[in-house]
Amino acid sequence: MPLGKLSRREIQSRPLRSLLTLLSVVIGVSAIVATSLASNSARLAQEAMVQSVTGKASLEIEGVGGASFDGKPLEFVAKLDAVQVASPILRRFSNMQVVPAKEPGKEAEKSADSSESKKPISYRVQLLGVMPDLDKQVRGYTVVEGKELTYEESDRQSVLIDAGFAQSAKIKVGSQLRLLTRSFGQNATVVGLIKANDASAGLQSGLVVGQLRTIQRWSQANGKLDAVQVVLKPKADAAEVMAAISSQLPEGMKVREPALRSQVAGESTIAMQQGLRLATAFALLISAFIIYNTFQMNVGERRRQLGILRSMGALRGQLLWMIVREGLWLGAIGIVLGCIVGYFGASLLNQSTSKLLQISIPQSPWSIWPYLSAAIAGLVVAFLGAFFPAFRASQLSPAEAMRVVATGEFGSSRIGWLVFGTTMITVGGLTQFLSVSGMIDESHAITGAVVMIVGMIFLLPGIISDLTDWVAKLISPILKTEAQLARRQILRHRGRSSLTIGIVFIAMSTGLGMASTILDNIGNVEGWYQRSIIGDFFIRAAMPDMNSGQSADMPDGLTEQVAAMPGVDVVDTLRFVRARSGENSVVVVVRKFNSTSQDYFDLVEGEEKEVMDGVQKGKVVLGSVLSQRLNLHRGDTIPLETNDGSSDLEIVGVTNEYIAGGLTLYLESDNAKRLLNVEGTDVIVVKSKPEALKSLEARLRSLCDETGLMFQSYADLVKVIRDTLNGVVGGLWAVLILGSIIAAFGLINTLAMNILEQTREIGMLRVVAMTRRQVRRMIFAQALIMGLIGIVPGVLTGVWISYLINLTTMQVTGHDVAFKIYPWLLGGGLLFELLVVIVASWIPAERAARINLSKALQYE
Repeated sequence: MPLGKLSRREIQSRPLRSLLTLLSVVIGVSAIVATSLASNSARLAQEAMVQSVTGKASLEIEGVGGASFDGKPLEFVAKLDAVQVASPILRRFSNMQVVPAKEPGKEAEKSADSSESKKPISYRVQLLGVMPDLDKQVRGYTVVEGKELTYEESDRQSVLIDAGFAQSAKIKVGSQLRLLTRSFGQNATVVGLIKANDASAGLQSGLVVGQLRTIQRWSQANGKLDAVQVVLKPKADAAEVMAAISSQLPEGMKVREPALRSQVAGESTIAMQQGLRLATAFALLISAFIIYNTFQMNVGERRRQLGILRSMGALRGQLLWMIVREGLWLGAIGIVLGCIVGYFGASLLNQSTSKLLQISIPQSPWSIWPYLSAAIAGLVVAFLGAFFPAFRASQLSPAEAMRVVATGEFGSSRIGWLVFGTTMITVGGLTQFLSVSGMIDESHAITGAVVMIVGMIFLLPGIISDLTDWVAKLISPILKTEAQLARRQILRHRGRSSLTIGIVFIAMSTGLGMASTILDNIGNVEGWYQRSIIGDFFIRAAMPDMNSGQSADMPDGLTEQVAAMPGVDVVDTLRFVRARSGENSVVVVVRKFNSTSQDYFDLVEGEEKEVMDGVQKGKVVLGSVLSQRLNLHRGDTIPLETNDGSSDLEIVGVTNEYIAGGLTLYLESDNAKRLLNVEGTDVIVVKSKPEALKSLEARLRSLCDETGLMFQSYADLVKVIRDTLNGVVGGLWAVLILGSIIAAFGLINTLAMNILEQTREIGMLRVVAMTRRQVRRMIFAQALIMGLIGIVPGVLTGVWISYLINLTTMQVTGHDVAFKIYPWLLGGGLLFELLVVIVASWIPAERAARINLSKALQYE
């Protein structure tokens, strides 16, 4: 029997329903692909930034706390028998501008238009000072254009630049660069474009390679190094070599294996990955319910056809496979489209993440696994969504299948659904509790939330009779008899109605829950920057890396020059330094703390006056995430690797923090210089006298224009932060609208199927004088009853989900995010979803009102 052709004809005869099933698979698959690729890209961005400077190195020697050191005492390393090469390097960050090439005959024209010309674009780059012959043996790269860098005098001002970055910045061999360093502006010539041969390939990291002595001179760090990268001979024992080097190292230095992924980077992207996993889980859940509901309707609509096939000799297995095959066909098409959509969706996520975290996000390299895992998930969802309706249909006898009125969709008793749903809710709630309390990993909170939501949906068939009765009575004063007729039709198909309500419920609860959580965190960020980022003006060479805190070098003497300007009240400085506390990477934030009236911290633990007194005495303040990770609190001590070895520093407070993923440690500048040899400045913070605000701003802007520095007023900085937050809020509303659209599709599908099965009944009602207006009101009442049952509990559950997510956040961030209820959000979401329900009911209601009476009375 050619059942395959019959399946294709059924799919083609119901294009809208098939499209809905297809879109369900596309949504789930694309979410998995986009999540996997975006998470992998964020991880690779951090790994490649490290590997681009560590290369093939087996060991790395560096100063404690990331401080620079004198390289002369390390000459013994290269002479060890097990060492193949020891390559010294100096790393600095800089602000780079490309000097436009002069075209013959254009000087006069350029001079005339100079006032209208655009300012050169600035780029934040990483300067890497190397000895070229040694560096080639450590970091694998290929010169794709130009020539290799040498250590000859003629190459003193020459640099190599990453080819990918050069392409995006329109830099060519021979281009002139202007680099801002501690020796003010320095000119350099690009002699070659390089492409990495290792895992950093494809990352436009802004890497600029120059002679070691040149970068030392520009950075005013003559004889200083940041690291010595050691490549061992093939059969050398790394542990033995490490011990041999350690025994001869001077104080304040250490040798270790290079880290391929910094802990700071991991903390910076964990929130993003958690959010993406949560969104993916609910996308798959909604997809499964929509597919199940669609095929349940499909099977119900084809009940007589299936009965005829059974009476003609079709086996149960053949009918089962015919329906499942339809689901798999649509699933396969949805997988292909979903992979394509997910690929482009990952690019959008990467762009958003890049702007949010201030890091360069490369395109994830090709891997079959994201697509394979998405394909498997898509097929499983499509199979399960089609299998259960197909199995149930295949078990019907020909006589049962050809009945005009179908039997109930679910055979389980009311008690069975109540027990099963309650059990799942209990399991989900327990998982949430264990995650929040720290007994299990916080990532399991996602699993608990999904299980709890599913449990609530499975509870619906057991309580839908009571719920519809309450809602029907509620709307009876308006819709009267139509409400009771609508309730009867809903209860005729408890399973279908329950799943439709479940889709509305999921869209409402998860959308509002995530929205409320995002708004809570936005409020937390606003409170943080209003307390922690205090100053009228900010001067920096470039925006700092929000993961590591590192920024481009500032010219020496600039702080004193700014402090001497008329109208300046207080000048503070910020410096971000990498350091280690045991096995943990931390970012030390160095400040002068020289204002007696300013609140520097958004404190979680400690009192402001006591904290400021302690900081001046050499005590430290921890970022909340670092405090949580190390389980260290006010009054404890934290080990920090310093020039004199490991020093235990007393913790005087814990602050809410977003820089470097919250893995920060605040230290007063004089104490930082004593412990870590910290020099230089990343940011100058200027507080103006009130009467001199405008005049000082003009002077500082002029100074920054002359020196190529970045100038920001407090208003400018707040605008940058608010623009980022507004982007998040925009994405939030997009999620809510998408969820509402999905719920509308499910509602339209259910109403359309109900109308089809009510055709004869509607015809009879029309014969006994029911008007078209009353028919429309009856269909509208069905939509309103199902909508209210899904929306109102969805709003309340959304509040609960938001509260649970906030509790879970404590395990990650180390501080409580104030939980708030937003009446405008809840009310607006409820009204918007009701509007969606009304609009979704209009097409089915109009179709029902215009049924041909003679055909309706003949319908079976």
